Amino acid sequence: RRVEVATGEVTTLAGSGTSGSTDGVGGAAQFRHPFGVAISKDGRALLVGTSDSLRQVCVSAPPPPPSFAPIVVPPSTLAADLGKMWGDATLPEGKVTFIVGDDEERYEHVSKCVLCVRSVFFRTMFGIGMKERDAAEVTVLETDLASFTALVRYLLTDQLDLGEGEGEQARRALVLRELAQMYQVP
Repeated sequence: RRVEVATGEVTTLAGSGTSGSTDGVGGAAQFRHPFGVAISKDGRALLVGTSDSLRQVCVSAPPPPPSFAPIVVPPSTLAADLGKMWGDATLPEGKVTFIVGDDEERYEHVSKCVLCVRSVFFRTMFGIGMKERDAAEVTVLETDLASFTALVRYLLTDQLDLGEGEGEQARRALVLRELAQMYQVP
C-alpha cells in the first residue's frame, strides 16, 4: 500500500490480501510475508523483498501501444465559407503560386481570397499586410507537392485526395493532418 503523506490517502498498489507467491498485475499479485518494498520513479513497478525472494511486480498493466486518433473529415462548410466573401473588402484580390518543397515545384493560380475564408492562417498571411499579401509567389518548404496540393484542393473544393494505394493513403492522411494543424484548417 502507498500512503500519500499530505492527505493520508491509502492506495493498494499490488496484492490481493491473500498470502501467496502468485505473479500478477496490481491486485492479482500475491505476497507471503513481504518485508521490503520499493516503488519505481514512474510508479508503475514495485520491487518486493520476501524472506526467500526478490520480485518485480507491475502496479498496473502497461499502457496500450500508441494509436492514432481517427482522421475525421468534417462536414462541408464550403458554401458558408464562400458566403463570407460577400462584401468583405478586407479580403485580398488575386492569385498566388506556391513554390513547394526542396524541389521547388510550382502549384499555380490559387485564389488568395478563397484561401483566406477557409483558413485563419491564410487569412493572416494574405489579409493583414504581411509581405505575402501582395506577393505573386509564396515558398512552402515543410512538405511535398502532392500533399500540399491535396490540402489546397480540399480548401477549394471540400474534396479530400489521399492518393493511391493503402500505404500511400495512410502516409498522406498523416501528412494532411499535420498540414491541417499547421495551416489551421478545421
